Amino acid sequence: MKKNYDWLIVGMALFSMFFGAGNLIFPPSVGLSMGESWLPSAFGFALTGIGLPVLGVLTMNKVGSFKAFSGGVSKLFFTLYSLLLMTSVVFTNTPRTAATAYELGIVPNLGGFNLSPIVVSLIFFGLTLHIALNPSKAIDRIGKILTPTIVVITLSIIYMGVTNKIGAPGTPHLDTNAFGFGFSQGYQTMDGIMAGLFSMVILSNLGARGYNKKSEKAEIIKKASIVTGTGLLVIYIGLFYLGATGNQYFPADISRSALVSNFVNMFLGQYGNLIFGVCVTVACLSTATALTMVVSQFFLDTYGFSYKKVAYISCAISAFMANFGVDRIVGVAEPILAILYPITIVLIFVGIAGILDGPIRRNTIIVSGLVSVLQVISEETDIQIVDTIYNNIPLSSAGFAWVLPTVLVGMLSVYVVRNNKKEAVLKEV
Repeated sequence: MKKNYDWLIVGMALFSMFFGAGNLIFPPSVGLSMGESWLPSAFGFALTGIGLPVLGVLTMNKVGSFKAFSGGVSKLFFTLYSLLLMTSVVFTNTPRTAATAYELGIVPNLGGFNLSPIVVSLIFFGLTLHIALNPSKAIDRIGKILTPTIVVITLSIIYMGVTNKIGAPGTPHLDTNAFGFGFSQGYQTMDGIMAGLFSMVILSNLGARGYNKKSEKAEIIKKASIVTGTGLLVIYIGLFYLGATGNQYFPADISRSALVSNFVNMFLGQYGNLIFGVCVTVACLSTATALTMVVSQFFLDTYGFSYKKVAYISCAISAFMANFGVDRIVGVAEPILAILYPITIVLIFVGIAGILDGPIRRNTIIVSGLVSVLQVISEETDIQIVDTIYNNIPLSSAGFAWVLPTVLVGMLSVYVVRNNKKEAVLKEV
């Protein structure tokens, strides 16, 4: 049933899907490292932590389906890319939410009591499954309940930190380009890589609400994206500034979670850990729910599998993997994400440009994928020739080796396509 404020509910739900524990932990840490240079760093972070996810949402709305978003190269590419992405979600992204909730949200509040992570993961994914099994209501639950909880707690921490700041931003701890550092750290949120998948759930939900016309969906998505982007921007700037004020107070090597925990304890008193624990756990639960819905919807739409059965299987696997802990899960995810992220960024830009098929799309995606695979092989092995080739690619030291080759091949492909069109016109004349 259509309602006048559906765009607001959808926007808040999207915000909650994107805003997980990583989004709460990374900005203060980057702000701390950059000190007085926190603002340009925050701008760089916003481009990848907000710009890419919003563009991903708009791209998905424009192309209409995940298959159109990630297709146009070959059936084999679509199969490999989508299954690798789903494997990453089920075996790393979703389990990490429960592991993070346990390590950062629950353990600090146990007072020495030994609670098994197995028990926590079972309860966590039981709740995740309960919310995800009814996708039409899940958006409302995320948008009306989980999101306000996260926002109120986070804004309270920011407000107390800004009004009772512990110091002034000082000299950066790292001798690096502030904008570039923030830009690269924005990748760690993984929101850009998940934008297309989250949008798939949102588009399905809009259909259930009675929005069947593409123009209607586009209007809702645009307004929702503004809500999501604005919410993320306000919180990111606040967290960056909060971290920057601790630049001369906390040691440079303090862990991300410890930094946020210290801020919470300083500004919210004895109940700080409990409040932070609730915030982290709720943020992780909302993200886990969104990821479970994404996987279930994908296998339903693409292969006709039962949404309910996939949700059960996904939650069971994730509950098992969560017990390996955050560090191990992140270690497994790193090489997968190193391949998926550049390809996804290219998919977003060629999609928003309306390039859904043809040599331009195929060539840029293939090149970005090949260079990314080369990077993973170089980083994970000791093959000298691979290291030599990779290290001689521009921007490889910054982790952006794929950028220049992809742009050059894209420009060359555009030139060739235009020439071929001109030749075809001349032959017809």
